[in-house]
Amino acid sequence: MKKITKKVSLLLAGCLLAGSVLTACGGSKDKGPSGTLVLGEAEFNGLFNPFFTSSAYDKDVYSKVVESLINNDRSGEPIDGVCKYETPEVIKKEDGTTQTVYKFTINDDVKFSDGSEPTADDIIFALKVYCDPSYDGKSSTSTLPIVGVKEYRYDDPNYAAALAEIDDKVAAFDPAQAPEDVVKAAAQSLVEEHGIELSQAMPGGEFYESDTVGLLPEFYRKSLEKAYIDKNMAAGGNKVPDIAGVEKVDEKTVKITLDGVDPTAIWELGGLPLVPAKYYGGEFKKGDLSKVKEKNGEPMGTGPFVFKSYENNVVTLEANTHYHKGTPKIGKLKFQVVDESTKLENVKLGNCDISDPTASKEMVEKVDAEGMHKELIENLGYGYIGISAERVEKEVRKGLMCLMNREPAIEAYYGDLATVIERPMSIVSWAYPEGAKPYYNYSKDEALEHFKKAGYTQEGGKLVKNGKQLSVEIYVGDLATHPSGPIITQMKADLESLGGELVIQDVAPDVLFDKMNTYTADMWVAAWQATIDPDMYQLYNSESNDNPYRIKNAELDKLMMEARTTLDIEERKPLYHKALDIIMDEAVEMPVYQRKNLYIFNPKNIDVETLAKDQTPFYKWDVEIEKLQMVK
Repeated sequence: MKKITKKVSLLLAGCLLAGSVLTACGGSKDKGPSGTLVLGEAEFNGLFNPFFTSSAYDKDVYSKVVESLINNDRSGEPIDGVCKYETPEVIKKEDGTTQTVYKFTINDDVKFSDGSEPTADDIIFALKVYCDPSYDGKSSTSTLPIVGVKEYRYDDPNYAAALAEIDDKVAAFDPAQAPEDVVKAAAQSLVEEHGIELSQAMPGGEFYESDTVGLLPEFYRKSLEKAYIDKNMAAGGNKVPDIAGVEKVDEKTVKITLDGVDPTAIWELGGLPLVPAKYYGGEFKKGDLSKVKEKNGEPMGTGPFVFKSYENNVVTLEANTHYHKGTPKIGKLKFQVVDESTKLENVKLGNCDISDPTASKEMVEKVDAEGMHKELIENLGYGYIGISAERVEKEVRKGLMCLMNREPAIEAYYGDLATVIERPMSIVSWAYPEGAKPYYNYSKDEALEHFKKAGYTQEGGKLVKNGKQLSVEIYVGDLATHPSGPIITQMKADLESLGGELVIQDVAPDVLFDKMNTYTADMWVAAWQATIDPDMYQLYNSESNDNPYRIKNAELDKLMMEARTTLDIEERKPLYHKALDIIMDEAVEMPVYQRKNLYIFNPKNIDVETLAKDQTPFYKWDVEIEKLQMVK
């Protein structure tokens, strides 16, 4: 359903959300349809390769050049893209097992930007890159239960026995005897994930005992698997040249067979980039992706624009005359770094055509006063307050929930630009329960009852248990300007009036996410970015490393797993509704608000009549960028 927000994060093949986080600046001097639109971004990493991108801003560039196999409509449902969308076929086998078959057929009018026609081999190429033994990008495609994918990745048709041996070694693994390279690899992973210093994750460091040690078995396994793969590849390699479950039906069609059912797989497989294998692969050999990486700075595909250059921190694209939806009306796109604080001013002065300032009552009033065209779209995500189940006992968590007075704070900050929500899921998702009522009421009396159930008594004006006052620490980024700031300050005052203590840590975002992701915060204030499919397993299951609440609930695990066994939305809905109620009962996450995003367009430069109509979180202005025109 969602992933923890990192400094630079990107869900690659698993999310086809059309729409951009970019800001368009600099109106065209040439007002004709062959004009130039300048798009403002945060700083690029320069990795415009769809296989290895790790930045949302780099993705903004390549997504105008490279398209995924399928798209989604305004409600987030899969539809045709460069390939025809077909409902996956679920096959019940005689032995009681199930397989799911996905079929992708490239549409006849689709061409690469050089005029050549894509084939089934190009789709298979992309899949093989993601599943290659040497692949080190961010995609998780190789973890899908594709028939034969493990044989291919390990390059061994009899891999099971070797993996069983590795399992035995990992089971007997003693972290105290971990090889130095395993310790360093685990520590480096924490550095990249949470932005901490390497020394903090190494022996003697602040997070070594609490985090690195817990990762050592996983990285020990990875080191053993890598050694196993390296040995196989060194012995000639390519004993398994193909993935058994990937079939070339004809020159335009590929079938991919998965063991079992996985509702998220359509977005992972449908998110494969359609790129020319000859351009990206060259002499591509299994186990060596160096040729693919040579194109990191020069993407090519079937998209509406063609990559031309990246110089002096400016990316230049030109209209693709072979684009299957028709040649774009705008002749050139330029991406360059812009200052976040000057978005509205640049639009006002005519230097910017399109921008996305943070939505607030004041900003909307200014936009209206300047005569700008605006689009207010629900954000695919929500703000929340989290509580650690490991650090704060359940009845105390419930008492804290009863001290969160959400409505006045959100109304004062956002007005009608945000909605208070009652379950931990974006309201734009089909899995959000319609008409959900508050699970906890704001009530000091009810809060006190929960604290008493936890064993606390009021003595001498303090809430105490075993001689210790109830004290909880909460991390928040910029309390004075945060939408949830008033909730926290009132919560502090209310808890103190009952005899407890709320210690507010007003910190930089990096510090907050570090404490959250290393499980060292009692409470924190943050927001989630959601994905199209509402699968909750990664975030809440008892064994997940991405479970910041440290919640462990067997019934919840069972519901989430059951929801993964069918593709039928109507069967999944009640399972998620029950799961969301369990999360609320566990009192580890209080959903606070669903806000809107603001996009503004200068009608002096942009022909707003050519913008995509009825925009949604899944279907933003740039989905139909080929139709966009400058004012003549």
